[in-house]
Amino acid sequence: MGFAGACQPLRGTGDDAFLPHILFKEPVPEERETEKGLRPRDNVVACAGKGNPMTLPVKILSVLAGLSLAGSARARIWTNDRGATVVAVLVAVRDAEVDLKLQDGRVVAVPKNIFSGADQEYILEWVKSGGTLPDTDVGAENPPVQGDSGRRYVPLEPNWDAPWPERVVVPGFLLVKTVQETEELSVYETDHFIMESPGKLPEAERMILARRFETILSALAAVPLNLAVARRPSRKYLVRVCFQEEDFNRAPGLRNGHLKFSPTSFTALLLRDKKGKLLKPGLDPRFAVTHWAAQSMDWDHWLVDGFSAYMAFLPMEKEAPVFRKIPERLAAMVPRAVRTGREALPALADMLSRDSAHSAAEHGVSSRGGTLQYWADLLWMVYWSHLEGSGKAERLRSYLRVRDAEGGGKARAVLLDGKTPEDVQGEMVAAWKKMGLRLRFSQPASAAADRESAGK
Repeated sequence: MGFAGACQPLRGTGDDAFLPHILFKEPVPEERETEKGLRPRDNVVACAGKGNPMTLPVKILSVLAGLSLAGSARARIWTNDRGATVVAVLVAVRDAEVDLKLQDGRVVAVPKNIFSGADQEYILEWVKSGGTLPDTDVGAENPPVQGDSGRRYVPLEPNWDAPWPERVVVPGFLLVKTVQETEELSVYETDHFIMESPGKLPEAERMILARRFETILSALAAVPLNLAVARRPSRKYLVRVCFQEEDFNRAPGLRNGHLKFSPTSFTALLLRDKKGKLLKPGLDPRFAVTHWAAQSMDWDHWLVDGFSAYMAFLPMEKEAPVFRKIPERLAAMVPRAVRTGREALPALADMLSRDSAHSAAEHGVSSRGGTLQYWADLLWMVYWSHLEGSGKAERLRSYLRVRDAEGGGKARAVLLDGKTPEDVQGEMVAAWKKMGLRLRFSQPASAAADRESAGK
C-alpha cells in the first residue's frame, strides 16, 4: 500500500488544506477504508512529549514535493514500500500504526507495515529509547546497511574530533542541470540546490550562483561543529531568483545584502543594467547559508550570529574559503575606536542571553562601519576558534557537544569553564592584547540596572 490510501487528513481540516504544490493525493475508493488496518484504540507503545497521541484514523498523501529548509531536530524522510517519501516527525507508536507530525503541523496515523526496512528499524529503536532517540541526521534519508540483523538505522557520526580546516576544496566538477527553461519560469538543479528564476539565466550567472551556494555548504560540512544539515543534506534547498527590487522586497525572510533567507527558501536579487549585464556587487551567500544552517541546528542566538559573521569574514582564494591567519586579519580590520578601547564592546553576559531580535544586515558585512555588536560577535568567535586554549576550538566544541547531549544549562558552564563572564572577558582581552588590541567591555545590563536602582 502506498502513502496514498494509507491515511487521510484529520477531521475538520478539509481536503483543500493540502496545498496542491506540496501534496498530491490519489483518489481512494470508500470501500477500501475498512482495509486500512487502522485501529484508533490500539495500545500506545511509545509517545514523544507529555500529551496523548492523536489517534484519529487518517488517509494520506503520496509524495511531498515541496522544499523546506527548517524542521524539528527529529524530522526525517520516511519512505514507503513503493519509494514515495514524506518529511515528518515521529510522535507516537502503537501496535499497528505510527503517528507522524507533518511539516504543516498536522498529525496523521500511518500503518507501520508500509514503511521501508530502514524506517521499521528506526521505529524499533525509537520505541526502545522511550521516544527520545536523537536523530543527528536532522531529516536525512538514513540509508540502511547490511548487518547481522539485516537492515538497521545508521545515524550520522559526529565530526567533533576532526581537525579544523585550513582551506575548503571547491567542487572540481559542478553539474548544473536544466530542468525547465522558459521566458516565464526556469528551473536549474545542482547537487544540493534547486534554483528557480522568472526567466532564463545565462550559463555564467547560473554557474556563479551554483558554485557559491555549493561552496559554502561544503565549507560548513568541513567545520568540526557537527553541522549535520550541511554534512548530509536531507533534500535539495530552494533558491529563488529576482530581477526587480520590488519582487525582492516582497519575499519573506531576513535581508543580508542582495540575499534574503527564511526557514523555507533563499531569495537572490540579480540586478542588471539596461543592456542586460549583471551589476556588481556580486552575490555572497556565506552569511545567509551559515545563519540558516546554524538556526536549523537550534544553536543559541549569539552563536548563530557570531558563526555567521565568522564564515562571511573568511578570505577567499580561488573561490574557496581559507581559515589561515584569521586572528591577524581581523586584528588589522577592527575599527580604531574598538581597537584602542575608546568604544566598549557589549558585555559577555548580555551577549550570551541575547534573544532572536537582531538584524541580519547589521551582522553580515565586515566593514569598518559595522556595528559594535558585529565586531563583538566576530572577535568572540575568532577567539574561541583560534586563540582560546591550544587554538583548536576545544572549548567551543565541548560546549556544543554537551549542549547536544544535555541541554543549554550545563553547556553554558562548559563554555565559561567554571568562571564568571567577567573572568572569561579578561582572558579574551589578554589574548587579543598580544595581537595589538586593547579591548574594553561595557558593564552587564543587570549591573547597570542595579546601579540605577541604587542611585534612586
